[in-house]
Amino acid sequence: MASIPPSSTPIDDHTPLTPDERNAMRAYLQRSEVRLSTLHRIAVAFISGAGLLFLFPMFFKDEIVTLIRVFLAHISEPIPVDASSAAAVRLFLYACVGYPFLLSFSIPVYSMYILIKDVVHFYFTIYAPGFPHSLITPSFALSGISFSPDESPQVKKRVFESQYKSESINFAIPFSKERREQYFDETIRTTDGAILPKSRGYDGLVESGVIDPSVNRVTVERLNAAFGLARTLDRQLVEEVATTELSLVRHILYLRRLVLRYVRTLLMLIWTALITFLMLPFLEGERFPTMLVLAIGYSLWAGGVVPIMRTPLAWIYRHTQGIPDKNQIDRQLTLLETQVRPFVYGAMLTSAAALVLAGAIYLP
Repeated sequence: MASIPPSSTPIDDHTPLTPDERNAMRAYLQRSEVRLSTLHRIAVAFISGAGLLFLFPMFFKDEIVTLIRVFLAHISEPIPVDASSAAAVRLFLYACVGYPFLLSFSIPVYSMYILIKDVVHFYFTIYAPGFPHSLITPSFALSGISFSPDESPQVKKRVFESQYKSESINFAIPFSKERREQYFDETIRTTDGAILPKSRGYDGLVESGVIDPSVNRVTVERLNAAFGLARTLDRQLVEEVATTELSLVRHILYLRRLVLRYVRTLLMLIWTALITFLMLPFLEGERFPTMLVLAIGYSLWAGGVVPIMRTPLAWIYRHTQGIPDKNQIDRQLTLLETQVRPFVYGAMLTSAAALVLAGAIYLP
């Protein structure tokens, strides 16, 4: 095995790689493909598939609709206060109850919104190693992989020759002539040719003997545009390893935020649904004042939102008996909590005011 040079020894980029070094890179690429596949299975099965399908029906159940109907049905409910001040008291009471009522639906819906946005960010990107920074065409984050030219120039040339046959081109871009002109030609034009991989330039392919000069240039560039849209470059083996490492880092960064937000969203939906289920039996009967029940319910809901949103991090730090240093938790993992906290504090104040007012009106 080739020894790793000491850190003080400069590495010559032009030194030919030994067979052992090449085998090590091939083995790494095989392992990393398994890891990337695992990350995508997590995203597909746990988040974008069954995960979201579980969240939506859980939130939009009949109980939520029933609660909205109860709230709307009692807007004009008379309250036992002096007639001269009844309208003002009713307006203030409904405002104090209405704010946490709306917020209890808004926060879960907003949580699901940013969760779906995270899914899009996980799967798509506008940047890719090896392409110009000016190229911002949306692309799948998991780029294509091609045979490295430095593995065997002769094999790579034969691969090129096979790919630029007419049947291969028709397989890779199965569009009608009109659609090819509309799609690929427009993409090449709007990107000023930046979508075309430099290693597949028409002139270079002709000079190397890969394609005959009689082959239509437009057809070749359309296939090259397909490679560019798939973010597939003819990278050297070292470049492929570097790109794979970057891809792993990117996917893990997005996936850890996505999964944590999913857990927070799930907990928020459970908490909102639980409070709703507890209030409905009291609201459906006439024994208890509607506004007093709502004030009590939303006081409980508002008081539990912030602790519940902190619960996932508390679970992560359970062995340390709390979070020892909050400054080490990056903002991407606490962004949702930070954004909604001021609104929740407002809901705590308004629901407490509604509870005091409703208690003063109905309990005597």
